Amino acid sequence: MILNVTYPSPKDKRDMAKVVGPSYNLMERIKMGGIGTSKLTIIEATEPIHNLLTLTGDTTYCHLECRKKGLVVGFQTTMKIYVWLIPYYQLSVYYNSGQMTIYGPKNSIKVKAPFNGSIDKKFIRKLLGLKSSASPGL
Repeated sequence: MILNVTYPSPKDKRDMAKVVGPSYNLMERIKMGGIGTSKLTIIEATEPIHNLLTLTGDTTYCHLECRKKGLVVGFQTTMKIYVWLIPYYQLSVYYNSGQMTIYGPKNSIKVKAPFNGSIDKKFIRKLLGLKSSASPGL
C-alpha cells in the first residue's frame, strides 16, 4: 500500500497502524539500538513507485523504518511525502554486493547506500529478526 502522507489525516494514521502496526516508543527504540536507516539511494523501482519518483529529475532517496508488524519505506518527490507499507508476512529482502532489494506485494525497490558506503548490516539482521519473530509459526 502506497500512501501520500504529506498532510496525514487520522484515516491515514489508522491505515498505517492497521497494516504495519504502531511505531515503537522511545524506550523501545533505545533498547533496540534504533529502528531505521539513514538515507539510501534508490537505484530502481517497479512502475507505480518509479512513476512517482520520475516527477523530479533529482537523485531520489528513501529511508526504512521498522514497525511492530511491518516495514515502512518513505520517500519524497516534488514536495510530497509517500510511504510504502509492507507487512512482515509479505516482505522479502535480498542483500547482494552492497545493494538491497526489497520486495512487497506488487512492488519492489532496489537501494544502496549513498556515496559508495554500505548498508548497515546490523539493521538488516534486526529487520530479518523482527520479520521472523512476527511470522506465524508453521
